[in-house]
Amino acid sequence: MVSPSESRPPYLSSYGDEDAWSPRLKREEFVPAKREYSLFTKCLAEFLGDLTFVFVGVMQAAAGGDGITHAALAHGFTIFILVTAFGHISGGHFNPAVSWAIAGAGKMPAIHLPFYVGAQLLGGTCGAFLAAAILSNAQLYVIGAGATLLSDGTQWWQGLISETVVTFFLVHTILISAADSDSVTLAPLAIGLTLSIDIFATGAITGASMNPARSLGPNIVASALLPSSLQVWNYHYIYWAGPLLGSTIALCVYKLFEAREDRIVS
Repeated sequence: MVSPSESRPPYLSSYGDEDAWSPRLKREEFVPAKREYSLFTKCLAEFLGDLTFVFVGVMQAAAGGDGITHAALAHGFTIFILVTAFGHISGGHFNPAVSWAIAGAGKMPAIHLPFYVGAQLLGGTCGAFLAAAILSNAQLYVIGAGATLLSDGTQWWQGLISETVVTFFLVHTILISAADSDSVTLAPLAIGLTLSIDIFATGAITGASMNPARSLGPNIVASALLPSSLQVWNYHYIYWAGPLLGSTIALCVYKLFEAREDRIVS
């Protein structure tokens, strides 16, 4: 009779002399160690993600259709795919406001933050220029190069509140679903749906950017290629201040519920 040790399957040969059929073999020994990617690779993932995100955002605007619905679905599906594809590499932030909160939550070294933000802004700008290279001048003018602007009649403080609130919803969802290992498998879906809902809610007010990298690139393209009458920089600060403020509030709320051992569930 052949012993279990002698009949060990070849794909378990890396486990040394441990009997393949021994009950002492723990489940964790079958799970490969998580690969640690370099900072360059992580930044490259963020760059490619933002390039794709902004490119899709600009191109879908040129496609026409039902404006808000079209934008909400396009951005939601895109971020769902990007977080699924790149989340295991860089965390799938694609947003300086998200990286700010993730670093503040202690889920990423703070020293990585400026590199992430730089990659995100550069990726968003390249995505906007890539879209501009494909679209005609007439198409680019109609959509304002995809720049996020306040709607007519909206005051600056209304835009600021709008961007703050929807960014809070988005970042809070990310911190709860992606930073919490218990629900990380549902994170891409939760993030994509939240982004879509936020665009449905405030897309007609501010464009529902929630992301400085989404706003900066198209604004640069608009100011470089379109008439200055568009005034794309007049309220651009809202698309930085709002997301960063909303992200900071979300981080503070997350901190209130972070310590599980101190929670009492009634």
